[in-house]
Amino acid sequence: MSAPPTRVVAIIGTKGPFPRLVDALADWAHRHPGSRVWVQHGEGGLPAPLEGEALVARADLLARVDAADVVVCHAGSGTVRDALTRGHVPVVVPRRAHHGEHVNDHQVELVEALGDRIVRLDDVAALDAALTRAAARRGEPNAAAGAGALLDALRRDLADAPHPRRAGPVWAALRIATWWLPARRHGWRLKP
Repeated sequence: MSAPPTRVVAIIGTKGPFPRLVDALADWAHRHPGSRVWVQHGEGGLPAPLEGEALVARADLLARVDAADVVVCHAGSGTVRDALTRGHVPVVVPRRAHHGEHVNDHQVELVEALGDRIVRLDDVAALDAALTRAAARRGEPNAAAGAGALLDALRRDLADAPHPRRAGPVWAALRIATWWLPARRHGWRLKP
């Protein structure tokens, strides 16, 4: 059996807590005291012995990704792309609607599109094995190619989506709500 990774960086996003993943990481860190687990944790809490910050500047986050042995993340397309383009084969845990982690299961669709370019983790009880597989695959020549596959999958989805000008008032209301509600919550304002 190979040694566990010593530097794990986890990115769970900024939209809502992800206790299923955070608790599994804390449990893993307790069992591997020689390893450090740093988590960008968004709105959720951060149990000991995890380290981390709620929000991080992109440059700082990418520096942490570069220094990591393994990256663990939710299935946000930008997060997965960043890990892949920086030479990681990330452990990707899709947020699931039935756990109350997201409004739907679009993150499951994303991990299915990526196939073996990532280490997919649906059951966080298998985190040990997933971290070992991801650490062994660090720097694989096809890791960056996974970012291209991700972009191709997103392009296909966008091409299949209805054109916003033809979707009518429902589409316009959804576009406004998806910008306005988070902006209102965070106090963002339109520039004059």
